Amino acid sequence: MRSSTWAHLNVRARVCRTVAATTLLLTIAASCTSGPERRDLPDVQIDVPADPSTAAPSEGPAPTVASEIGGLPGRLAVLDASGNLITVSPDGSDEVVLAEVEPGRSEVSQPTWSPDARRVAWVHVEVTEAGAPSASIATAGGDGARPSRARTAVVPFYLSWDPTSSRIAYLGAPSDNAIELGILEVAGRSSGATLDAGQPFYLSWAPDGDQLLVHVGGERLDRLGLDGSTTALGDRPGTFSAPVWSADGKTFVYASADADGQRLVMRDVKAETGRPLVPFEGLIAFVVSPDGERVAFQVLEPERTLPLSVIDVDSGDTVEITDSAIAAFFWSPDSERLLYLDPDPDGEQFWFHWGVWDGRSSFLLPRFVPSLLMAGDYLQFFEQYAQSMSLWSPDGSAFAYPGTSEDGREGIWIQSARPDRAPVLVAEGDFVAWSPA
Repeated sequence: MRSSTWAHLNVRARVCRTVAATTLLLTIAASCTSGPERRDLPDVQIDVPADPSTAAPSEGPAPTVASEIGGLPGRLAVLDASGNLITVSPDGSDEVVLAEVEPGRSEVSQPTWSPDARRVAWVHVEVTEAGAPSASIATAGGDGARPSRARTAVVPFYLSWDPTSSRIAYLGAPSDNAIELGILEVAGRSSGATLDAGQPFYLSWAPDGDQLLVHVGGERLDRLGLDGSTTALGDRPGTFSAPVWSADGKTFVYASADADGQRLVMRDVKAETGRPLVPFEGLIAFVVSPDGERVAFQVLEPERTLPLSVIDVDSGDTVEITDSAIAAFFWSPDSERLLYLDPDPDGEQFWFHWGVWDGRSSFLLPRFVPSLLMAGDYLQFFEQYAQSMSLWSPDGSAFAYPGTSEDGREGIWIQSARPDRAPVLVAEGDFVAWSPA
């Protein structure tokens, strides 16, 4: 399994715990300083067994029919076992190499599809003759056509296309205690100057791509223009990470705090105050459905974790999905299903199940261990990545993920969003993102 840590270049997230003789322990913790911090979250530990085949497999559903995989729409962006960036059809066929790496000399990271599915962006880092890292943001069509590259002053660790697919917001850390936001105008191939800075830093694009909603340093909650101008929303931020600017442009969703406590808020873009959705104590993690009609959330209090729940923003009706502490959750593109990652400790092993809620009921799928890259770089910031990448197929009928099964097979899996289907291994790799179309 390829680690995302490139220690001698000091450009990726560091693994913050030691390697034991028989297990590799990845601690998802806020002390990993090359990415945004998540304060007050408990450590999530993922133990990768040295030989997963020695564990007793749980009973699973029947295999997925091959024709079901072949008929799925879109393409997958994959970081393969060697660290190369490729795109493939959902069944693993029709491979196109977008970027190859030279071990010890270059690295590719953060593959991100544009919203119109016409291009993939990624971070490319090379070692210069002086031994220093040189970074750029590269783009190309999913078939490798029309490549472009623009150098950046920092090594980006996060990319987010704007909804118009014309520019890319990127975050980079020039030092261990600073994060900078830059904007790449893809057509102009210019990375531009730093637009904003602070740590931690979370963002959400406006639908027309001319502004962002930013949550910076735990104290700022602002509208940020592409000229660097800021307008404070006026509310003091609560304990949360990524704010959301709704896809229709009409509302903001964030957490606020005052003398009366904290609450999840939905606010009209033109209003001065917001409508409270959920009061809470501690920290709240939330993801807004693409249609803006529901919000999935979970509250982590100092002594307990409240159920993963979904609230209807119009009626206020709330449905509890599961009462366990969930590692991550993502809406399907059609807003009909919620995908969630449910921990399943089993003695000395630490497994996970994907769960799917369809608006009426939920079911768990065969257990597995996420790839180290997925666990370390993505799952701990899932609320932010829910706005810039998708594991779901464009039609919401299946999803993809990287990991190791109970019988020791490792790579990229496709899972039908049905309880009677088993996952199918389609490619080697540590990371996957499904194109929006």
